[in-house]
Amino acid sequence: MSKWCFILVLFSVIVSCSSDDASTPPDGPARRTVVVYMSAENDLERYYGFLTQDISEMKCARSQVAPNENLVLFVDMPSSREKPFIAKVTTTGQLDTLYRYDHDFYASDPGMMAEVLNKAIALCPATEDYGLVLWGHANGWIIETDSIEASRRAYGRDGGTDTGTSSSKWLNIPSLRKTLEATGIKWKFILADCCNMINAETAYELRDRTDYLIGAPSEIPGVGAPYLTVLKDLFLHNDEALYTSICDDYHAQLINSDCHTPTAAVRMEMMPALAEATREILPKVNEFMQSEGATQGMIYYYSRPTDWMMDENEKTLYDMNDVVRTALGADSEAYKNWKKVLDETVIYKRESKRWQTNKLIMFSDFTETTGNQLVFKHGDGSYGGISMFFPMDKYKTTSHQYNETIKKMAWYYAVGWSALGW
Repeated sequence: MSKWCFILVLFSVIVSCSSDDASTPPDGPARRTVVVYMSAENDLERYYGFLTQDISEMKCARSQVAPNENLVLFVDMPSSREKPFIAKVTTTGQLDTLYRYDHDFYASDPGMMAEVLNKAIALCPATEDYGLVLWGHANGWIIETDSIEASRRAYGRDGGTDTGTSSSKWLNIPSLRKTLEATGIKWKFILADCCNMINAETAYELRDRTDYLIGAPSEIPGVGAPYLTVLKDLFLHNDEALYTSICDDYHAQLINSDCHTPTAAVRMEMMPALAEATREILPKVNEFMQSEGATQGMIYYYSRPTDWMMDENEKTLYDMNDVVRTALGADSEAYKNWKKVLDETVIYKRESKRWQTNKLIMFSDFTETTGNQLVFKHGDGSYGGISMFFPMDKYKTTSHQYNETIKKMAWYYAVGWSALGW
């Protein structure tokens, strides 16, 4: 970028951030309230300052949103001195603290999360609907126990005043479902600004709690969503414009040259139909996945974060479409019938050639070996935008016991894994 182009861009940002929107919201509730649940008592803020950066972006971008809308933040900082608080971003881009807790607590505690969400809704009610942003760490559905006292996976890693993983508490997806049920709200959308949340297991678990689940099947870069462009999308009142714009603007963010984040939107009311369609074809898919070399070159979205080398036994969260398409054959009638249901469920997606993982390496074009040739999968129709866990013998040697913990998810029973011996 030339010096003059940089100056022009910088000037435009300064102008947009300093604009003083003097208009005031009308008396009474807003049309939509969006709650951003910022679980930042971890390395995202302590080491990198991503929470501070994102709040600044939201304050700046607030002028792009109509005054009769509510943007509410729950903020849990990595500090024993600053207690968690609920604040509203005003139309002039200021942070107006509405409630400050007198004690610290784990943001991943189900009871406290429900209390926070209920309080935020009571303080800033809406006439039409509500949106929720889950900000922080996540590992998709992956869990070890459904209790924050010993859990190590899922959403919202909170380390208290310690950012080490050994003391961190997580909120597992079944607990998240119960937490959202306790609010009595069916959210218009949930934007997962955290890793690996677009997976069949999570979507099925939360199917009654939101109209749309939006985010990435993959890991995301630590910087997260680009709120300077995405914030305005959260307040679009046309459903299609809402989820396509969020996916597009999130995907458009460049991380390290040509690295984008894959994004997708799930229509949650279709999850039971997808479960039924998957149950019908699962015996053949399961047979394929147990064959030698079945996962070679398959698109996957997660590998155990402590391993710098990609251990084949730790690769999981395989792309649902890639697996089914390969197992059934791209031209088979069974695949076409299943794919029709998938397309009605994952209603929008953006594919990426490369994306960043939490190990600060790049996932690139997935390849499979055919003879002596490498076949690149990017753009060939393999990407489905949503992952699924497939039990395999290789996981019997892993410490995470994936084959057992999947039984805690409702999806396991909906698609009939037990009938196949898992």
